[in-house]
Amino acid sequence: MRIESRFGFLLSICFALGILIAGFISYRLEFQQAREETIEKSSVLLEVGSSVRKYTSEEIAPLLQNLGSETEFHPQMVPSYGAQSTLERLRQQFPDYIYREASLNPTNLDDRATDREVGLIRAFEKNPDLKEMAGETDADGVLRYFLARPLRMTSPACLQCHSKPEVAPKAMLAKYPGGNGFDWKMGDVIGVQVVEVPVQAAKSKALHSFLVTIGALASVFVLTLTIFLLLLRRYVTHPLEAITRATHSTSLGHAEAVDNVRSRIGGQFHELEESIHRLKVSLDEALRMFGAAKAPDRKDG
Repeated sequence: MRIESRFGFLLSICFALGILIAGFISYRLEFQQAREETIEKSSVLLEVGSSVRKYTSEEIAPLLQNLGSETEFHPQMVPSYGAQSTLERLRQQFPDYIYREASLNPTNLDDRATDREVGLIRAFEKNPDLKEMAGETDADGVLRYFLARPLRMTSPACLQCHSKPEVAPKAMLAKYPGGNGFDWKMGDVIGVQVVEVPVQAAKSKALHSFLVTIGALASVFVLTLTIFLLLLRRYVTHPLEAITRATHSTSLGHAEAVDNVRSRIGGQFHELEESIHRLKVSLDEALRMFGAAKAPDRKDG
């Protein structure tokens, strides 16, 4: 096997191992970053919903209560309505992002919990210390990351509308008939906040970055190996081959061929070839002198 082939084979193995290690690290980092980005988006979206709820209950509800009457009910004063209405407008620009506030016994039947949301509510009811739940779902064929937090009854003012139908505002009963959304108690898990963020875009971005990284490393490897082998051929193997031919020609006594080869060898290998040539000259001279010394002995005999 030629020396270029050996070096090329060994370097290919080293670079392949390097690319595998770098690719594994890059893959882990890219997809970890994609997951963290998805989690951050879901957390921000959920905090936006919570902030709108708080703003509605602290700023909007008191104003509308003062302006209201017994014959008119303003849903804008309800924190759930304010949060979902605001984020529904956001969803018009980002349709893959979902925000819901679901309940087992909602006043508005549009907020009735689905089977999966029922499971989340039950989990929060069983474990009062559980603050949030997260995971992935593909209920509608689109893989999404979801983040859920419980909605607990913590405000006595809310019981005015949700304790018993007898004490609820008549305007609210007229707007939402059906007897839903009552018998809530302080501390109860009355519902769940759920946000869903698509993960495919983040994963596609991570995969693209991973492929770009591997492609760049592979390109650098191919370029480096090509240049290395060309330099090895130019400055190592080619001079060695020339020296080999020169030595072989010298052993056969072709002096002119040797001089032509010597003239094309440069650098340190030229010095090596010159040393070999001087050694050959010295051996030739020694043999000549030895032959000359033996000739008189033969005459004397």
